[in-house]
Amino acid sequence: MKKILLGSSALIGVHIALAPALASDGVKLSLGGNIRSAFGVAFDDDGAGEAGDDINATGVGTDAEIHFMGRVKLDNGVTVGAQLELEGGDENRDQFDQAYSFFNGGFGEFRLGLVDGAAGNKFMLPPGSTANFGPYSPNTTGAALTPGLFDPENTITVRDKPAKLVYYSPVWSGFAFGVSFTPNDDEKAYNDGDNTDGIWRPDRAGGSASNNAGLALHYDHDGEDWGLALGAAAYWEGDVNATTPEETEQAGYNAGANLRLGAWEVGVAGTYFTDGNGRGEDIWMVGTGLTYSLEAWTFGGGWAHVVSEVDGFSDHDLIDRAGFTLNYAMGPGIDIDAGTFYTWGEAADDADDPTDEYDAIEFSVGSSIRF
Repeated sequence: MKKILLGSSALIGVHIALAPALASDGVKLSLGGNIRSAFGVAFDDDGAGEAGDDINATGVGTDAEIHFMGRVKLDNGVTVGAQLELEGGDENRDQFDQAYSFFNGGFGEFRLGLVDGAAGNKFMLPPGSTANFGPYSPNTTGAALTPGLFDPENTITVRDKPAKLVYYSPVWSGFAFGVSFTPNDDEKAYNDGDNTDGIWRPDRAGGSASNNAGLALHYDHDGEDWGLALGAAAYWEGDVNATTPEETEQAGYNAGANLRLGAWEVGVAGTYFTDGNGRGEDIWMVGTGLTYSLEAWTFGGGWAHVVSEVDGFSDHDLIDRAGFTLNYAMGPGIDIDAGTFYTWGEAADDADDPTDEYDAIEFSVGSSIRF
């Protein structure tokens, strides 16, 4: 349960634990990372003018990262360190996914740099997904439509992991919170043609949002044979440098609850975006799912439903996705997974739109290796 809730922070914690250092040694570097790979086939509406037109029926997806990590515990009890995550196979210049420093102690943890914010790191999802596949916010999908919008922060921001300041509290009787501040959501590196390298005051590019805030709240309880996780997250844009009348400040709100009873886990989560489809046009989604664990095997399933308001129409765009997942823990850090999903969509007022009456069925297998 906690692995789903904490996202990348779980990997960070593992790597830190594997690389102890004494204060007299300074920061020591260690390596880690992961690679996810998948193969799938999809059968969908692919005629001329339909959403699946000119999209290959089969495909291979790969996502790989190498993590460079360093940490040291000082004599005053504060742990200081840094983490850099290098993307594998990235064709863009944006090769580093995250690059940040952290300061951890009894006061909690501060992170500064290119990193997920509080809302993007601790939003809630129901159970039912594997490392590669899922009915909601999946890493891999074969359908032309997907409800992968549950993350309230990274769905809104213009660029992946822009520079920010993040704080995570200590855990008090299962309760914890996180807050983050993003000066500008278009600024991951200030030398991308919009500012001078090394200057810490970002330009306000057209369409970007400045002075944005994230918040996450969590409560986790692990009993002898049961567990409960409750959480909420929110992200607010402070000031959008609008270039069109449709561009306005957006906000995203997420909440969910997961309950574990023995080998079973069930949960529900939802996210709401104000002005997510343009000024005055909101988007909301809900998902539910469950898993059953039997030794090294985990069987899962779930359903997600997305509603997007459309200006000038009496009803809304709809996307649904449902399916089943299977995960086999082959060894420490080595998982084999599979997924079967059915996705269908409907355009507002049955408009002449490629997404109207779209449906797709997909079958996929994959692997996830963490090192």
